Amino acid sequence: MSKKRKLPSKKTTADDPGRAVEPSASPAAPQLPTVFVSIASYRDPDCQNTVKDLFDKASHPERVHIGICWQFVPGEDDDCFGLVTRPEQVRSINVHASESRGACWARHRVQELWQGEDYYFQIDSHMRFVQGWDEILITMLALCPAAKPVLSSYPLAFTPPDEFTPEALVVINVNGFEENDHFVPGSSLISLNDAPAVPAENPFIGAGLLFASGAIVRDVPYDPHLYFWGEEITLGVRLWTSGWDIFSPNKAIAWHDYGNRPDRPRHWKDRVDWGKLSDRAYRRMRHMLGIRPSTDPEDLVEIEKYGLGTSRSLAEFERYSGLDFRGHMYQGKPRPMKKIAADQPEQIEGRRSIFSHIWRENFWGCEETRSGHGSSLAQTAALRPWLNEVFRFLDIRIVADAGCGDLNWMGELAAQLRFYFGYDVVPELVDQLRERFAQRSNCFFAAKDVVMDTLPECDAIICRDCLTHLPLDASMMALSRFRQSGARYLIATTHSMGYNIRIANGAWFTMDLNAAPFNLPPPRLRFAESATKSLGVWAMADLPA
Repeated sequence: MSKKRKLPSKKTTADDPGRAVEPSASPAAPQLPTVFVSIASYRDPDCQNTVKDLFDKASHPERVHIGICWQFVPGEDDDCFGLVTRPEQVRSINVHASESRGACWARHRVQELWQGEDYYFQIDSHMRFVQGWDEILITMLALCPAAKPVLSSYPLAFTPPDEFTPEALVVINVNGFEENDHFVPGSSLISLNDAPAVPAENPFIGAGLLFASGAIVRDVPYDPHLYFWGEEITLGVRLWTSGWDIFSPNKAIAWHDYGNRPDRPRHWKDRVDWGKLSDRAYRRMRHMLGIRPSTDPEDLVEIEKYGLGTSRSLAEFERYSGLDFRGHMYQGKPRPMKKIAADQPEQIEGRRSIFSHIWRENFWGCEETRSGHGSSLAQTAALRPWLNEVFRFLDIRIVADAGCGDLNWMGELAAQLRFYFGYDVVPELVDQLRERFAQRSNCFFAAKDVVMDTLPECDAIICRDCLTHLPLDASMMALSRFRQSGARYLIATTHSMGYNIRIANGAWFTMDLNAAPFNLPPPRLRFAESATKSLGVWAMADLPA
């Protein structure tokens, strides 16, 4: 542990020697109800600011007790622990990131730190709050017309450090069902002027903002055998079938940083076997919701403890919510998830907007190149001579660079080609490239969207670290455009993962071009950039039609 971190002394229990329990604060006045705040933090440097904001904004900070499951890498994540606020009121469990089993497991561990506080408030580790959030939530919960009410919704959005969306109400509703049986919620905003006098009943919960009596920890403990997907719908059904009623807050409570920040690693980026954990969680979810019962003991571990309640049935929940889990229907009608295709105006403009923002703000935080650390000269020191030899071996003299960025690492190679065509979706970047390389008679640049625009016929299209920032359908369309170009070769980034995941424009994931839905054959040539990442070379004819 780095010396920068200031932890209060710890004590352990005989039945759980690895559990670190921080000393509680001095007892609050008897008439003042206490609040336990649950935070699962994965290598998140903003968690310390979330803790500070919780205490700063509380009407009675002395009654707030915070439990955190810190998942971090000692030495690498020292920036997570530079700020300490009311340490005597913060309890923690410290876990090496390599031992973490995901968000639901971490939330389950945090509940071990609950010490009978009157209220339970579950949040995420990168949030900010309204002034007096504790008093507002306690008062609001008392207005709910139910014996065991739960307040839950999605927080509003903010961009650090202090750019907040206006106060409004977020109501969770139905988006649809994905092909893998996963129910996908939607949401809508309601003006505060239209807020109901009391919180309105709602079948759905948001795991990042949930407030209830502390009894919820004993009554419906968090399921540690889920991973991420399915967390909210299964918890909502478990709560409702256990006699708890869910309500949408009628006042703004909190803001959440929804941005994809490179300084906040995700569990599924660190752990190569996360797909197995996720697949097991999907099977568990299907069993719990009656979609596809399982007999695999691995899927059903402690299902009696973390399964549905007995106060109301699953069938009653489906009638109440309007959902038919097995039939993928809502209110008696099929409900496939709403998606906007990659060739629709919203997505086209979305790609241009997000990548322009990344460029202008130097989102990746690299001083050498705004294209990110992967485009630095040091990172490509071994790659460049290898690629130069590939050009010679395959007689590649005309190259189209799909997603060229600022040409930081490709500049020297481009100078040796007969013609180099650089394409990027960011118009202002293209203007700068034209000015920088105006003296090069073999280099040409244009603003093009590789998802929509077919590139000119050339010897090879190089697409390094570009498709990995696009949704799957957009990447599929880009590959189709590449094939239509008439180029002889494709040189592209791939990872040896065995699976692919859905992301939004501008995010990042370890794309495996050999796995579904791409199903490319193994590359004819491959340069290993890391343990899982390679730059592969395919004959364009190898790409599936």
